[in-house]
Amino acid sequence: MSWIGRIYMAWCALFMTLPILVICGAALNGGRTMLFPPKDPTLARFAEFFITEEQWVRSLQNSMLIAVLSAGIAVLIAWPIAYELWRRDTRLSRLLSGVATLPFVLPPIVFGVGLGFFWGFGGGLGQIWSGIVSHAILHAALPLVTVSIGLQSIDRAHIDAASTMGATEGQIWRTIVLPQTFAYTMSGFFFAMVLSFNEFIVMFFVSSSSYSTVTLQIFNSLRNGFTPTMAVGAITFITASILVFGLVSRFGDLPRLMGADPARKT
Repeated sequence: MSWIGRIYMAWCALFMTLPILVICGAALNGGRTMLFPPKDPTLARFAEFFITEEQWVRSLQNSMLIAVLSAGIAVLIAWPIAYELWRRDTRLSRLLSGVATLPFVLPPIVFGVGLGFFWGFGGGLGQIWSGIVSHAILHAALPLVTVSIGLQSIDRAHIDAASTMGATEGQIWRTIVLPQTFAYTMSGFFFAMVLSFNEFIVMFFVSSSSYSTVTLQIFNSLRNGFTPTMAVGAITFITASILVFGLVSRFGDLPRLMGADPARKT
């Protein structure tokens, strides 16, 4: 890499890091005003967010519950569709794949309003389970893509050999397909979990102010101005994203998941 490239990369790193440093510093303010540099630095705002302030603790619990359960359901929705598309590639499997992908490509405001009306007529508006289902439908496209990539990486000669040896389709799935796609499945789960944890628009419509996630609590707190506790919430989002994507990078095939062609050599 030339010196111009190194300078550009350093500038990009600085450009992305400085706002994070400002947020981290603002979370240390001793008062209720978000200032930088922080005034009377303290960790009290972190204690409020994670331990003492009931509204923030409850919103964090709601966010974690919705993120984990919706990501799990999204994987359960995506797996049969991806598997059927890989094994048989029928019109039905392609149709289901398109339907599962559609909510993710729609503008969130459109999907959120539609879900608001749907749950309103169906009696689920303001229920936490409807928020879980909504996020599962919204983010099912992510595990669908990652699982599909994992399935495409399987050598079909292994499948043919297992069939020749008399293995049933269930045995093939359990002993060959699932182990080779486990990392891709978990990557899809973590991607969906992180996006659910950070999502605001859809949850704003389906929660109907009956409960709050961290993103909704930050929005509700804006009427009182920017507070250091909101910065702690932002730090939580950043930390969760770095941790999850770090795990995906460590244990998954991140270049392939990001669209890199493994057959192309640089």
